[in-house]
Amino acid sequence: MVVRDLRAASRSVTESAVDSGRWLCLHVETGREFAVENILSDADVEALAPREKGQFVMRRGVRIQAPDRAFIPSYVFVRCRFSAEAFYGLRRVKHVFDIVGGANGPHVIHDEDISVFKRIAAGLEAPRVATDKTFKDGDRADIVLGPFAGFTCLVLSVKWSRHARARVLINVGGRPFEIDSMPLAFLKKL
Repeated sequence: MVVRDLRAASRSVTESAVDSGRWLCLHVETGREFAVENILSDADVEALAPREKGQFVMRRGVRIQAPDRAFIPSYVFVRCRFSAEAFYGLRRVKHVFDIVGGANGPHVIHDEDISVFKRIAAGLEAPRVATDKTFKDGDRADIVLGPFAGFTCLVLSVKWSRHARARVLINVGGRPFEIDSMPLAFLKKL
C-alpha cells in the first residue's frame, strides 16, 4: 500500500472540496482497528477508531492497566470526499476488508454521531442511556444511537456485563454486516 493511493482521501483534498467530505465506515480485521487508524493518520486521512479505556486487572498482586479496546470492534470511521480514487485507496489499506455500504453507495455517518465518538476518544464520559434488560437471542431491534442509527438489526447473542453488548446482524444496502460488540443501549426492541 502506497501513500499516494490515499492522496484522494487526504485532509488537503477533503478540506479543499466544496462538499468538505463526509464520514463513512471501513470494515477492518478485528484487533487491527488502531493499526488502520495509524496508517490512515500517517497518510493525512482523517480517521477515528473509537476506543474505551481498558479496566485494571490484577496479576500476581500487581495492578496493571489493561490496553484500550475498540468501542465498535472491526470498524473504523473515515472522513473523505467521495470519489472512486479515494475509495480505491481506502480499500487497498492493509487490514481493510471493505467500505460499509451497498449498491446505493457507502453508508454515510452523521457528524453528530461522530462527535459522540470523538468525546469518547478524548476520554470524556459518554452519556448514560438506559438499557432494555429483556433482550434475548433472535430479537429484532432498531438501532437508535451511534453510527448505524436508523437500521434494523437481528440480535444474534447478548453478553450481559457492566456494559451490556450484543452481537448483531444489520443489512446495509442489501449486504449483511455483523457487529460483534454493539452496546445494548444503542438498541430499541421491536
